[in-house]
Amino acid sequence: MKAWPGQKDRYIVVACSTKATPDSNNDQANSCSYTENPRNKIIVAVLDYDGSGLPTLAAKPDIEKMMTSDIMGRVENIKGDTFAKSAFYLKNDQDQVVVGDLQRLDFAHYQLNSQILAFGIRLGVNTGYSGGYVSDQVMTLFAIIEGKVCPVLKVNTYHFENIAGEWHEDGTRDHDISEKEYVLSILPHQTNGFSDIKRTQKGARNKKGKIYRWDSQKLSYQ
Repeated sequence: MKAWPGQKDRYIVVACSTKATPDSNNDQANSCSYTENPRNKIIVAVLDYDGSGLPTLAAKPDIEKMMTSDIMGRVENIKGDTFAKSAFYLKNDQDQVVVGDLQRLDFAHYQLNSQILAFGIRLGVNTGYSGGYVSDQVMTLFAIIEGKVCPVLKVNTYHFENIAGEWHEDGTRDHDISEKEYVLSILPHQTNGFSDIKRTQKGARNKKGKIYRWDSQKLSYQ
């Protein structure tokens, strides 16, 4: 649970649950990282708490039931728009759908309109190779929409590659290293009462990027 900056007495909670099995580790305190017993549900809630009494829900929580994954977090048989609608599925470097590792909350000032402020949850996945690895990160924005905590946008935010090349006669190898980072900007123009959001690559000469606009039917950015 973390305090939501700029929101008086308001907190963000991300919780995970797993299905208990005879082999479950009773000493495992954080089910979000328990790969031997894959996550069953991920809950995102916003609580109000002024220090007295018990916390209360500020909105109906988002509860996403996860499909069974293996110990590497991989998920099979994703059909239709299940992947697109999920706040926590992403693809690794081998184009396999995985349940992302929860990394951190992002409290940048994502002001969607005069009434609604969003917060981000950053998720990641690493793909290992014999000669290196690839790391990917996505961020899902959440906001309270019509009384419910909802995922409103999921975008790729980071990609890093460190891949080894051919072996040299002296037993060394060259490494090809590349990195891309993306940032979100809230634009002054609005669509259906919500500010447009632009994603651009950090440091790139081409600042055209991609613009996401609010879809009042899907209640999310498209």
